[in-house]
Amino acid sequence: MGREGKPSRLFPYVPASRSMNRIVLLAPALLLAACSQEASQPSEPAIEASSVPPAAAGTATAPAVPAFVSRYTRLDDCKTVRTRDDEDWAVLRCQGQGGIGLTLNYADARDDLELVRPGKPPIQIGLPNLAGGGFNKLGDTIEWRGTGDGAAFAPLALIVRNNAIENAEMPERSTSFLAVIDLAQGCALAHVRPGEGQNERARKIADTPGQPCLRPGTVQE
Repeated sequence: MGREGKPSRLFPYVPASRSMNRIVLLAPALLLAACSQEASQPSEPAIEASSVPPAAAGTATAPAVPAFVSRYTRLDDCKTVRTRDDEDWAVLRCQGQGGIGLTLNYADARDDLELVRPGKPPIQIGLPNLAGGGFNKLGDTIEWRGTGDGAAFAPLALIVRNNAIENAEMPERSTSFLAVIDLAQGCALAHVRPGEGQNERARKIADTPGQPCLRPGTVQE
């Protein structure tokens, strides 16, 4: 609208007859221009060059936390390699994992484990001493904790049930501990008492690096 309410004219007035002729003449030209424009536009690519956005492609990601897994072996599959019928002792060779061998030493109603690691002398863990040196009997299952699948499995710790007599005056009563053994240090990290979540507590200790060894005869609650 122009001033004082009058409409403003943006284009000059053209008589109707001349206007219709111009429309008839312009229509074919507009159709040809539209067709040539569509033909010149490229079609959408069938496969995108990259599904990663440019910002994400150049962003550094934090290293993934290794996933800990379990492998199991059984002590009742161990083979006796030394013993004497007239004495109460035996040495049994057991299945290991990841190049680490395992020996079960039995003497005077006490069980102990010995680690055989590549390039290192064998080391005995001293499991009877963790509960005061009394009689003890290990469970049948060894749980190996480590990382990697298949042949790439690398064990870092093992967990074994240690049924130990804490009170020599009550040999009929044993406590079912879980002993957590660090394979690199060759020592027990914890002697977990029975209770709710005992297995989970033992695995958490086994999966946490840099923990100190227990002293013989000490118990971690």
